[in-house]
Amino acid sequence: MKPSPCKLELAVSDLPPLPSEQLLIDHLASSTRSSLASAIVMSPGRGQSANALVDSFPGSKVTSWFVDLHRAERAREVTSEDVHVICQPDLPDTTWELALLPVLKTGEAEMNRDLIHQSWQRLTIGGELIAAVNAPKDTWLLNQLQALGPKVRCHDHATGRVYVVRKSSETFKPKTFDAEFTHRVDDRILTVHSRPSVFSHRSVDRAAAAMIRHAPIPEGSTVLELGCGNGAVAMATAVRSQTGHAYAVDCNSRAVQCTERAAAQNQIKNLTAIVNHDGELPNVPACDIALLNPPYYGDFRIAEHFMVTAAKKLRSGGEAYVITKQTDRYLEYDWWPLEMTDRKTAQSYDLLRFTRE
Repeated sequence: MKPSPCKLELAVSDLPPLPSEQLLIDHLASSTRSSLASAIVMSPGRGQSANALVDSFPGSKVTSWFVDLHRAERAREVTSEDVHVICQPDLPDTTWELALLPVLKTGEAEMNRDLIHQSWQRLTIGGELIAAVNAPKDTWLLNQLQALGPKVRCHDHATGRVYVVRKSSETFKPKTFDAEFTHRVDDRILTVHSRPSVFSHRSVDRAAAAMIRHAPIPEGSTVLELGCGNGAVAMATAVRSQTGHAYAVDCNSRAVQCTERAAAQNQIKNLTAIVNHDGELPNVPACDIALLNPPYYGDFRIAEHFMVTAAKKLRSGGEAYVITKQTDRYLEYDWWPLEMTDRKTAQSYDLLRFTRE
């Protein structure tokens, strides 16, 4: 077996802006705006357009907002100290003269609609929303902006489009894209909350459902779930551990918010949700069980991160359960001090059990 994968990444400073963010940076360079008091940037990348704003308008209040802690920490590495980088579930409840939204053509539609509505609600009268998309023939983003009411100015480029819309009134009624649904765990019906950008928005993911059904949780267990998403697995774990405790971890601040909300509504008191991206969890004790449902994107790096974190937090003899369709990838590597001790079919997935030495 090969050692566990350790992939080298480019330094953040070497990574260029995402295409839609570069469109915004180029647009700002040609802007005739003479002053700017405040602005917010909502980037799916590293927020380099925030640097362009503080360079063009020294002394302006510029906030770079992220829902994901990993992205926020990466952005801090390349962001000017004059930019306020924050990670939280929603945009700050304040007002702005300018909002920048770089949209990826492959991005999540509901999340982008949510950000359009939230930023528009917070703009001052006369403020502008500037959005860019890396799709030269875009119509989707244009339609979303036209729904705001005012005329949308369009700037065509070879790599995409930049739209500018100025707020002239407070007549637009923002929508909510949050969801609430139920699912059964043993003899209980649990309510789940989800929001755009949270993994498995509006439903219990099939892999999560398989994990709930097949991963054993003895009473009294201390359980760590990595990548909790909407919290469905963590809540089921807390219910089954009864006198034990479940720790639900995610780098997405909305995922943790949804998990906390649902735990409170379902009166589940033995569950703690934590926003974390680096696997350093000093307030989580040694655990009996770790539950891992890594996403398939990220070139296996997220799966590796989950496995390394589980190895650190499990007690000797503790067990990590991985639900996956990529079993061969796990078999390629030596995960010491974790050793695979079982593999079984769980619906259309494999449930892998690793035991810590």
